[in-house]
Amino acid sequence: MSTKTRTVSACLLAAAVGGCLCVAGEPATQQQMPPRTATPHADAAPTYVYSSRTYASADKLRGATVENAAKKNIGSISDLIIDRGSGAVAYVVLSAGGFLGIGSKQVAIPFSSFGWDPNDRRLTLETTPENAKLWPEFDEKNWSGTEDSLSSRLSRDYYRTPQNYYPSSAGSDSTHIKGTVTRVDRRAVPGSATEEMVVTVRTNDGNEEDVVLGPSYYLAGNSNAIYRDAPIDVVVSRVDRDGRPVVVARSYNVQSKDTSLYDNSGKAHWWSWKKSNSNQPIGYPFLLNSEIDGKHINARGEDCGKVDDLIVETGTGRVVFLSIDPDQNVLGIADTKRLIPWGVAMVVTTDGVNLDATKAMITSAPETPSDLAMLANDSQFRTIYQSFGISEPYYYDRDWDNNSWNNRRGNPARRDRDVRDHEPK
Repeated sequence: MSTKTRTVSACLLAAAVGGCLCVAGEPATQQQMPPRTATPHADAAPTYVYSSRTYASADKLRGATVENAAKKNIGSISDLIIDRGSGAVAYVVLSAGGFLGIGSKQVAIPFSSFGWDPNDRRLTLETTPENAKLWPEFDEKNWSGTEDSLSSRLSRDYYRTPQNYYPSSAGSDSTHIKGTVTRVDRRAVPGSATEEMVVTVRTNDGNEEDVVLGPSYYLAGNSNAIYRDAPIDVVVSRVDRDGRPVVVARSYNVQSKDTSLYDNSGKAHWWSWKKSNSNQPIGYPFLLNSEIDGKHINARGEDCGKVDDLIVETGTGRVVFLSIDPDQNVLGIADTKRLIPWGVAMVVTTDGVNLDATKAMITSAPETPSDLAMLANDSQFRTIYQSFGISEPYYYDRDWDNNSWNNRRGNPARRDRDVRDHEPK
C-alpha cells in the first residue's frame, strides 16, 4: 500500500467513516467444500503484488505506539473496531495524548486515516495529540447499550446503503424457493462500506438460483447460521435493481428455525439498532477486537477451541485470518495455533464464533507462523483458501479508486462504494 501519511482533521470523519472494503475472485477449481466467496467478478485485479502485502497481529497492534512523520507520539492503540461481517477494521480506538495514562482520551478514528510504516511495522497518524482528541470519544462503558451509544452512531454512518436497495414494502409477489445451499457469497454493496450475503440454492429440479439475504454484518450476528449443504426454504421477492432482476429473501428457514428479515411493514430489521436477541448487543455491526479474543470456536456444531489472535492485512485493514488454538492436547498444553480464513466465519456473537468448516479442516490447517511475513512469501498459505472451499481475497489498498474499474466493466449495479446519497429507509 501507499506509505504516505494522511492529514487528519475533524472534517475528515464524514468522508472517512466508510472504512475500507475488499473483494475477491472466483473460487479455486479444486475445492474440498462448496464455494464461499466474496466477489461477483472473476477478472478483478489487485493493485499491488502478493509479495508486497504486509500482515500484523491484532494482539500486537493493541498497545502499540502511534507516531506522526515527525516521530511525535500521538498515543497508543487500545482496541480495534471490526466489521462483524466483512472483517474489515473500520476504526481504531486510540488513547490520545497524556503521560502514563494521565490526561489521555480514548477516541475512535477511522482506520483509513492511518498510514503503515513498513520498516517499523506500525501504524502512523499524521496529526497532533491535541487534534487527535477531537475525534469521537470512545467510552467503553457507553460503547453499546443505547441507540445514542457510540457504536450505534458509528454504525448509522458506516453502513448507509442506497435508497431502495432492499425492498421497503411487504409485497404481494412473495414466493418460496426450497432446496440446498450450494454456495455462500459476499458481495460489495454499491454506495456503501459493507457487503451483502448471497446464497445459491439448488432446487429439487436441479436449477440454481441466487438469493440476496441482506448485509453480511447482520447475518453474521444472527444465531440461525446458514451453512453450505444445508437444506433451506426461503420466502423471496423479485425486484429490480438498476435495470436488472434480483431475488431478495424476506425470510428463511434452516435447521427447522424461521428467521424473518423484514417486519410486517416491510422495513428491514437491520435498519433498527435495537437489541434483537440475547447474543446481539446494540451496535451489532461492530465488534471490538478485545471481544473476539478467547471466544470459543464452533465448527459445524463441534467445539474446536478458541480464538487466539486475528491477523490483519495492513493495506486494507481487513482481518484475513483467525489464529485458532484448537485445544487438541490435554489442558491445551503445547497446542499448535492454526490459521483459519475469516471468510468461513458465519456467525460472530457474544457466545462465540461459528465456522462453516469441519474440525478436521481446522486441525489440519497450516500453523500460524511466528513471522507473519511468511504469509506473503510462502505459497502454502495461499492454499488455505482452497482447502476451505473459498477463494483468496483480492486486496485493494486504501488509495484505490474503484470508480473507473466499475465503469470500465459497464456495470451499472456497481457504483463507487464511498457515495452516500441516501439515508437508510
